Parts: sequence; structure tokens; C-alpha cells
Amino acid sequence: MLDELHSAGLMTHMPFLTFDQEGHEVLLFCQADQQRIWKAYFRTPDGDVRRLPTALPADLCECAPTAWHDDAGWHVTLIAGGKTDDPLFRLYRFDGLSLDRLRPPVAIQAARSGHIYKDRLVHGEPENLVHVRRPLGGAGGDKVIELPGAFIYRAAYRADAPDKLLISGQWQQEEGEENVFTIEYDLATDTQRTITCDDGKPAYKCTILGDKLLYAQRTGTQFEDRRIVEAQSTASDTTQIAIARLPGQLPAASSSTIPVRKCNCKNTASSTAIPTTRPSCLECVEKHLGAAYVLLSETQDGYAYRLRAVGHLHEAEDESQQWPSLHAAIRTARKAYQTQGTTPDWQALEKLIAEQRGGGDAE
Repeated sequence: MLDELHSAGLMTHMPFLTFDQEGHEVLLFCQADQQRIWKAYFRTPDGDVRRLPTALPADLCECAPTAWHDDAGWHVTLIAGGKTDDPLFRLYRFDGLSLDRLRPPVAIQAARSGHIYKDRLVHGEPENLVHVRRPLGGAGGDKVIELPGAFIYRAAYRADAPDKLLISGQWQQEEGEENVFTIEYDLATDTQRTITCDDGKPAYKCTILGDKLLYAQRTGTQFEDRRIVEAQSTASDTTQIAIARLPGQLPAASSSTIPVRKCNCKNTASSTAIPTTRPSCLECVEKHLGAAYVLLSETQDGYAYRLRAVGHLHEAEDESQQWPSLHAAIRTARKAYQTQGTTPDWQALEKLIAEQRGGGDAE
């Protein structure tokens, strides 16, 4: 029963089921306050819901908690970030004698998704890559898991089968709730399967423990308006969505065999006489600017994402040709970053997109 999670009517997501030292079920999850800032919680075997004592700043969003324990106590990891003055998300680790008594956090590295389990460190890039590393030389070696055409939102694992990763994300070129997915990827065998539940719904950001599956069910108009529910039925299908390779190997071809619906590019007829070299699409402009924003944020932490960020800015520039002021602003921002290292004014670009969506720029 999950009634105690929903008694306050707040949003919940990112469930993670595990066992405590005595074999009792423990649930870790995230809950949003009225300001939509997510924080990590856990539910004890007797149903008591408590805040994880992360000691992180109050305005930092916390998500994707996982936990395991050994003779030394509990070991918890989660992703946190999104402050106005420091938007970078990082993977944090906490250790302590109990979930109520965790020592101060240790920032491991910049990451939008991931976890640590014993000698294994997993972290995902926003676009299509999950890195599996074993810094201590554990069995199985390092690998990169690529999901062409996907944004990665979570990379967790099954507490009852730790070699099985649960990777959730969203297809870049689809719309609607059906564009989210979860695959279970077995690191030991490289086999994979898609996980669905309740008459074919994607088991988004799910956790599995034995026969129980919890997932984040969509409840409102916004993408993260969700609450944790238990699936009444589950299904899986063998798939080859993900591609595994060794670190340093060339990535897979950019084309994907996954059937995805396109955005509105082909349906966007130009309302002006302005010649364009490709169809213009505000959705694609937003997508590329959003990717550039994430990549440029993470270059501040040492990641070599400059070329990829420039590429996304250029794509946004190309996709905005129908709207002269927006096109010029993106081009100016791209050139300023390339030549001077100046970070684009994201708020100004967002405002211009909103103006075009509202019918402006009749030049």
C-alpha cells in the first residue's frame, strides 16, 4: 500500500525498492514540495515516511535515490542539482550506520542520472549514453550503453538482481506520454527487454523487487506531474534498443532502427516568403537549445562537450530560419560562444521562442 506517500497530495517519483539488514522491504523515493523542489525520502518497513538526511541545500533538487548495505552500514547515492546560480547536477554518495544517520555527502562527478553499487559506478549523459565503470577493477569490465535517439532520465538497478540495470528515458522525436520507456539491461549477459505494465503503459522510472513493480504514473498536464503506483500487471519484450560497446570505441551510427514518430517539421508550412534551406520547427529549436544548455553547463565541470554544444546551437540556428529575429539571435549566440566563449542568454532565447509561438515576428 502506498497511501502514506499520497496523504498530502504531493507529487512523488523515482521509487527504489530494496531490503534492509533483516530482509524487510524499504522504499526510497522523491517527493516535491509546493515549489516543485524534489527531495529524497524513505519509507520504513512499518510504513513510516521520513526525509533522507542529505544535508544538501534546501533549493537543490534531489532525485534518483538508490541504496545498498553491508557490514559497515548503508550506502546511498542520488542525483542533485538545478540551483539558479549553479544548475549542474552531480552524483552524490552518502554512507552511514542507518538511513537516519548518514554522514555528509560526497560529490562524485557531474551526472544527470546514475548510481553507485559496490565497485560499480554508472552515470548517464543526457543524450543516449550510459557509462558503466568499475574504478576498483571489479568483474565485468567497463562498457558504454548507447540508446540512439533517446534522452536518458534515470539509470538505476534491481536490488534483487544488481547486474540488471533499469534505464528510463524519452525518445527525442516522439510526442505524448507513450514516448517514455524503461528497459532492463543485464550487464552479465548483455540481454535486454522493455518493461511495460497495466495494459501496455511504459513502466516509467520503475523499480522491481521480486514480483513487485512500482512506477511513476502521469497524473497531470506537466511531464513530471506524477505519483508512485504499484503495477497491477507487468509485461516485457526482448529488444535490441540498446547497443553496448567498449569505452573508446566509435559510437553507433546516428540512424536508429527504433520506429519513432517525428516532430512537426514536415507539417510546418512557411507563412512567409523567406527562403529556408530546411523545414523550420520550434519544437526542434527548443530541443537543440535545451541540449546545448545542458552540455555547456557540464563543460564547467571539465567535460569535453564544446563541439557537441556548438553542433546543437548550429542545428537550432538551422531549424529557426523561418523566424528572422530568433534565427539571428541564435546565430549571434553561437558565434559569440565559438569566438569569445560567451554563454548564450538562455532566457532571452526562450522569450523569443515564446513570441514566435504566439504569432510574432511578421517580418
